[in-house]
This record gives sequence, C-alpha cells and structure tokens, in this order.
Amino acid sequence: MRKALLALAIALFVWGGVVALTGGVDTRILGIPLKSRDPLRVFAAGAGCVLLFALFFWGDFVRLVARGVDLVRARAAIVAIAAAAALAAYGVVFGTFSVGGSDAYGYVNQAYDWKEGVLPRPIALRTTLPFEAPERLQAPLGYREGREPQTIVPTYAPGLPLIMALSLAAGPRGPFLIAPACAGLLVWFTFALGRRTAGALTGLAAAVIVGVSPVVLHQTVWPMSDVPAAAVWTGATLLAIGSRRRDAFTAGLVAAIGVAIRPNLAPAVLAFVPAVVWNGPLRERVIRLGAFVAPIVPVAVFVGWLNTRWFGSPLNSGYGSAGEIYQWSNVLPNLKLYGSWMWESQTPSILLACVLLVPRLRRGMNTKAVLSAALLLIAVTACYVSYAQFEVWWYLRFLLPAFGALAVLVAAGLIAVARALPRPLGAVSAGIALLLVAVQCLTFADRHDTFTIRDSERRYAIVGAFAAGLPADAALLAIQHSGSLRFLTGRMVVRFDWLPYPRSLELVQVLDRSGRHPFLVVDDAEISDVRRWLGVPVGETPPWPVRARMRELGGVTVYDLGATAAPDIPVALEPATVSCCEAPRRAAQR
Repeated sequence: MRKALLALAIALFVWGGVVALTGGVDTRILGIPLKSRDPLRVFAAGAGCVLLFALFFWGDFVRLVARGVDLVRARAAIVAIAAAAALAAYGVVFGTFSVGGSDAYGYVNQAYDWKEGVLPRPIALRTTLPFEAPERLQAPLGYREGREPQTIVPTYAPGLPLIMALSLAAGPRGPFLIAPACAGLLVWFTFALGRRTAGALTGLAAAVIVGVSPVVLHQTVWPMSDVPAAAVWTGATLLAIGSRRRDAFTAGLVAAIGVAIRPNLAPAVLAFVPAVVWNGPLRERVIRLGAFVAPIVPVAVFVGWLNTRWFGSPLNSGYGSAGEIYQWSNVLPNLKLYGSWMWESQTPSILLACVLLVPRLRRGMNTKAVLSAALLLIAVTACYVSYAQFEVWWYLRFLLPAFGALAVLVAAGLIAVARALPRPLGAVSAGIALLLVAVQCLTFADRHDTFTIRDSERRYAIVGAFAAGLPADAALLAIQHSGSLRFLTGRMVVRFDWLPYPRSLELVQVLDRSGRHPFLVVDDAEISDVRRWLGVPVGETPPWPVRARMRELGGVTVYDLGATAAPDIPVALEPATVSCCEAPRRAAQR
C-alpha cells in the first residue's frame, strides 16, 4: 500500500505536468478514450494520495520529505541549469524568426545597418516625394525621419542592435537567438541571486517562478529587448552585491549594457549604489563606487551623443521628448494596469514578497541582496509608471528588467514562510504552492495564445516572398508590413497613412506617374483604416484588383493600385510555403 500510494502520487503529478504543458490530452490507449484538460484536478488527486500516505505512514513521510529536500538542495544548481536550457530551447523552437511589425524589424534591421557601417550617421533616402515631410512617408515602422533632409534614423536604442550585429557573424539566425540565450541567462542569474539571498532552495524557487512567467515566455520568442534587458539587470544585481572591487566594476559594466539597451532605465543604476558602498573604510567604498561608475559614464555619453545626432537632444529618443513620453496623468492608470496584470498573470503569489518586511522572517537572509532586489524593482517601476499607457497584458514586458529581482523576493518570502511552519508541513506547502504557481502561469500563457505567436508571425515572410517577385519598379504601400517588406524585398516602401485623404490618394497617383508601380499590402485588421485613408466608402469592396490573398493567419491582401492594372486571378498565399524556423535574410536596399 505504501509503495502503491507513492507511485500513484508521482504518476498523477507527472500526468498533471503533461496536461499543463500540452493544454490537455484527448487520445485513446488500447481503444479506451482518455481525456484530461484540467491539470489542477490531476494535481489535487496527486495531493490526495500524498495526504493519505502521510496519514497512514507518517514516519516514512517525514523521512521521505527530508530526504527529498536535501536532494533538491544538493542538486539545485543542476536543476537550475536544466531549467535555463529548457527556456532557451523553448525560445528557439517557438521563436518567431520574423521581422514583422515595428519592434522585430526595427531591432534586426538596425543590426544590419551597424554591421554594414551605415550607422551612426542618418540613412540617406534615394527618392524624393513632392509632399510635406517626405522622409516620414518612406520611414518604415521602427524608423523615423532624420533631422537632416532626405534621411531616416532608427527609433530604437542601439544596445540590442549592436549585440545582434555581433551575432550576425553566425549568420542570419544570429539576431533571433539572442532573446532565447538571454532567457537562459535570466533563469541562471535569478537562481544565483536567490541562492546568494537565502540559499539554494530560494534560488531554485526563484528560477522556476521567473521561468514560467507568462510575460517571460511571451517575450522569449521575439527578437526584442525585453528579455535581454531582464537578463542584464538581474546579472548586474547579482554582481553588485559582491564585496570586491572587481565585482563593482563588472556590475557597472553589465549595468552599462543595460543602459545601452534601455537608456530610460539609466536612473535604475542608483539601485545598486547602496550594495556597492555597503561596508568597509571610506576610501574603499569610494574606490568601489568609482569602479562601478567608470563603465557606465562612457556608455551614457555615447547614447546621449547618438540621441543628439538622431533626435536633437540627449534626453530625446525615437519615441519623442521626455515631456511627450512621460506624463503625471499616466501614473494612476498605469499603477492599476500593471497591478491587475501582475495579479492575473503572475498569480497572487507576488504578495509573498511582502513577507520580507517582517524582520523575524527575514532572519538569516542576505540583507544586501534583499535590499538591492527591492530597490531595483522600485526603480524600474518608477521609470515606467508615468510612461505612455497601453491596454494589453504583455506590456508588463516594460517591467521585465526587474522580474528576476521580483522572483527572488517572492521565492525568499515563500521559503521564509515554509521555514516558519512545522516540519515537514512547511516544505510540502512550499512545494505545492510553487507547483500551483507554475500551473497557473502556464495556463494563463496558453489561454492568451503565447505558444502560437510563431505561427501568426509567419505571414510577414510569406507576403514578403511574394512581394519580392513583383516588378522591380514596384512601390509598396504598407503600414504593419512596411518594415518586413523593405527588409525582405529591398524595394521602396511608402507609409501612406501619414497623409489624410485625398492627399493619400494623390500619393498613389504621383508614384504611378513617376514610374513606380504602386501595390498596397494590408492586413485584414487594417482594412477599415485603409478605407478611410484611400477614400473607400464603408461597406463597399475596394476597387483595386487583388494580386494575392492569404485567408489564414489573420488575413493579408495585396492590391494592385496602378492605373494600368488589369483584373487577374489572385495568387493564393499558403502558410505552409515558409518554414517556421527559417531566418530571414535582408535583401539589397534599392
């Protein structure tokens, strides 16, 4: 009976994990239908078996729990490495490998510009257009008009694109592997920080918490700055709590990379100052502080110089001036949004971080590490609380640089509560709580289509492949596809949405008369806006011939807007024509 209960409990917990990871099982085994969609029920059954085992075999239960805790503690680093590798592998397998939209194109294309020596000077445009702000009309998403006439400049900070530029030495897949690699580093740094804070069990719990975070899973598959920033700032926190001069210097070096990736987080470096000057003679503290600041200053100067050259001021960015981006009126709405998103996606377990406010429960922990993690969380939140408002949960990504620190605080609170409870109740409760958090996070991520992002992003590559076969004189009018079309085809791309009707329709005629055959590429989600810009009454079918159409993945249509366009049978674009993991290559810019 003892072995049977134990085996059944293990089997149920494993099965619950399978159900949680797959989103449900519906199959037949030996002709018997087997359906399971709710992992919580499976885990509850497993917990029931554990409870029965404890009731009938208490002594064995106590010894088994103690042995299990010792085993986990001894193997914590190995498990953390496995978790880091698993998250990195997830990022590769489910990666978008796409340059669609603004962010992905903006970062990856800027990487090519740095590699090819086009930057830091503004990028010259070859074609002039007889309209107001003609540069804006030719700037795809991720770029904007430059301060010099007939130029465009990147919208995004240089840190991540410079890292991606180095990764291009490994081929076109390089930039798309940065986020998965950094996801693995994030898990490891979080484990190491947690271990320094309150032991190996805290580190492992923190690694699990950050590894199953829905927003971490969501951003790991994109070639964007969020996960790299999270890894860098967590690593800087880990280094800052060291006591040696070289720890202070390397913490400053890593923090400098964080500033280059996200310059608006420059004030967050102040969160590390207390740890850097924590103890020792005054002279030693000053030396450590100088070592910490030394790498940050030149990077801050470089970013300020670049902002001045591209945007007119060290405090400006591609998004506008600080006064335009940050508003006091955003504070309260953002606090509500971030709070509700954290509660829903990360579960109420985030409140466990508040346990550390009780000195007795914080006993035996590394106070310097706890303070540094808390200050980083506060600093990052402060940097974004007055930022522009967004309405989608995954904009929690702005706070990702503090997620490693948050996971450590939550894990330390969980372990503190577990230690305050009688043995083995504390260990069992902590294990069950961590399991429930993981299940709830994975369920939230699955419910919000996190694991299908890759498929929907394939439309950019499919449409780009078709557009590359259009006539060489084609001018491609697009909004959402403006960056990917420029990257994949090298052809002229025009943002007609900057002109009101009928000026936008006049733009089409000017392009046609100048020998640029105009084609319109539009997602189904954009069609209502396109109607307004190009003067198509609501309810009427757009009057232009359809050159290509994809019904799947949200729907995309390619229209021929040329005056000489003739009706033709449209090409059906099939999602299966492009591999999910095929890295795009940039076409020669014409």
